[in-house]
Amino acid sequence: MSPSSLENSASVFPPDQAALFGDANRWPAPGTCADETTIRALVTDAIRRSGKSREVIAEEMSCLTGDRVTVRMLNSYSSAAAEQHRFPVQYVRAFCHATHDWKLLHCIAERGGFRLIGPAEEQLLELGRQYLIRKRAEEHTARLESALSGVRL
Repeated sequence: MSPSSLENSASVFPPDQAALFGDANRWPAPGTCADETTIRALVTDAIRRSGKSREVIAEEMSCLTGDRVTVRMLNSYSSAAAEQHRFPVQYVRAFCHATHDWKLLHCIAERGGFRLIGPAEEQLLELGRQYLIRKRAEEHTARLESALSGVRL
């Protein structure tokens, strides 16, 4: 997206969701979004650490995406010599599932200025939210009690 595309995001996304897609005033510096080397390294490392053959990973990705993913494709996505072959974003989740390694997805989110959280962290956030709601309600109740201290019931 260009800066002007980001400005138009409010017309595409509801106002409450538009903020999730970044701030048009915070445009990244030129060249800072060139993540090819990092992605290749993460793909290579995830394949190696998965303990699965490239054949099995390709087969699982094919099943998950409905696209034919081949060992040759995986080799191209992980090889620095194959510059013209870039890892398609539509394969990220399938790749992470197949390798049981979510570093690629985390890296993409973090480079965009976001953090991914799991179910436990989500519950911790909800606990904090509920705590603040209760605390503010208690503060409001205390103010009301103070204001009504001389009122006869």
